Amino acid sequence: MQFDCKYAKPSGEIVSATLVGQTLEEVRHHLQEQGLLPISVRPKGWSLSRKRERQVRVKQENFIIFNQQFAALIKAGLPILRSLDLLKAQIKNPLLQRHVSDVRDRVHSGAMLSEALRAQGIFPAVYTASIYAGERSGDLVNVILRHIHYEKTVMSVRKRFLNALIYPAFLILLAIVMVAVIVAYVIPKFAELYRDLNVDLPLPTRILIAVATTVQSQLVIIIPAIVIAMIGIWFWSGTGGGRKWFDMMKLKLPILGNLWTMFSMAQLCRTLSMLLQGGTPLLSALEVGRDASGNSVISSSIGYAIGQVREGKSLSDSLEKTGHFPALSIEMMRVGEQTGSLPEMMNHVADFYDEDVNIKSTALLNYVEPAILIFVAMFVAYILISLYLPIFSLGDRIQS
Repeated sequence: MQFDCKYAKPSGEIVSATLVGQTLEEVRHHLQEQGLLPISVRPKGWSLSRKRERQVRVKQENFIIFNQQFAALIKAGLPILRSLDLLKAQIKNPLLQRHVSDVRDRVHSGAMLSEALRAQGIFPAVYTASIYAGERSGDLVNVILRHIHYEKTVMSVRKRFLNALIYPAFLILLAIVMVAVIVAYVIPKFAELYRDLNVDLPLPTRILIAVATTVQSQLVIIIPAIVIAMIGIWFWSGTGGGRKWFDMMKLKLPILGNLWTMFSMAQLCRTLSMLLQGGTPLLSALEVGRDASGNSVISSSIGYAIGQVREGKSLSDSLEKTGHFPALSIEMMRVGEQTGSLPEMMNHVADFYDEDVNIKSTALLNYVEPAILIFVAMFVAYILISLYLPIFSLGDRIQS
């Protein structure tokens, strides 16, 4: 059976090749026996359904608790196999329990822990690469503790960012619902009233009624068209070209583009810092962490940097040539390379950008919320004035 493999040599060079073996584990074991780091091993002709199946992930909270308990048991002196036996009986999450049980069986059969974890397909590549580095260096406990800190920090940043978006999202949704009800139901009722009264309508009222009646009469076309367009965009964004276009637009947006860049840089630098501190070679860390930014444009830039670093150039100079990385982060990386403290410096970069994103996003949201309220107030005021102007004119005509 043939397998598409990607592995790292001790020198840090990343190699892609097609190897032959009976099972996926056999191919991994063969690579590891030669001192190579398997990054991905997939059966040739790997189907899309299988790929989606492997993209399932355990909840981050459950994953962190599992690793905390695992590190505590190993630190207490228990063997890995005994630790997995104890954890397997305590895990409440059925998905995680099933995979930990399979990891335990593979380790009992002689597989390395990192190999057994990677075979599950649900654990992040950053985690399995860190475990592999910990096994090679004999510092597994500290590697796991370092990954726990990494996961907690990433989860905290994401939750803080999402919580800040809840109130503006609620205001926008409320405004959309209100506008839809007014346009689709309230205004047509007034249009019928004025048509029965046979009065001359002011220009603002005519514009409002024309828009509302057009929307109401075309709802059968408009709603399906919006749904189809959204589905089409969703499918297109899942393609390579679509995703790259959207990711490029994120980075080019005014104000928000800067926030996206800083957020992506924080994710990338924290991942690379954690991998390097765990003993992973720079090129292997770049290969594993290239998708940590969550932006395909930045991932492509990392791919370019990998080629440059492989040729002997510095990471900071390689990233600077891509033009997608802030000058401050490049300079801090350069200092880290010159002083031999690149992992620590990358961690400082991540902390700096996390804090900067938090401050700037909070300030931005403080402007967005009143802007939404002002827009809604102006829209409602325009509707009220436009709808009641004919009534005032009619009242004046009756009095005269």
